[in-house]
Amino acid sequence: MSIRDSFAGLKRLTFCFIAAAALVSALGVAPDVHAGSKSFSKCFVGTFLVDEGNGTKSLWTFGTGGVFFLTSSAQAALDFTDEQGAWIKTGRFRASATSIDFSFDPDGGLANIAKVNADVTFTDNSCSGIEGEFTVSFYAPDVDPLDPDSVPENVISDTFTGQRVRAE
Repeated sequence: MSIRDSFAGLKRLTFCFIAAAALVSALGVAPDVHAGSKSFSKCFVGTFLVDEGNGTKSLWTFGTGGVFFLTSSAQAALDFTDEQGAWIKTGRFRASATSIDFSFDPDGGLANIAKVNADVTFTDNSCSGIEGEFTVSFYAPDVDPLDPDSVPENVISDTFTGQRVRAE
């Protein structure tokens, strides 16, 4: 093989690489660069309007990289913060999420720390709906809610259903 043939082969390979990159870009398909990308399916990522069994409404956001955010309609009445945490894919259409929030007493002092653990099932192949159960564990302000040996002061459980929020 001559140098000219080698150069022509390299040009063809470069052209194929550029064409493939352009096709991937045109189709809107980009490789997921997050570590463990199979754990963070794009189907799961998004925000859901959730109806809790107790009547509360909330927004649950599953972000890339496993971040989880929750905002509740009960926050003002019960004086607690937004929740932040993490989620993982636990099955084809299942996920587990954990979030933390802070509650305050009437004087503005830290009353407790709540840890919410949720088991989420996506209700169809397009992941447009979710359902499941969650447990809220309340800890004293001086207790580490992430320590598996910590004992909560109170625990409540509930169910939920939700639908994906889509841009119009």
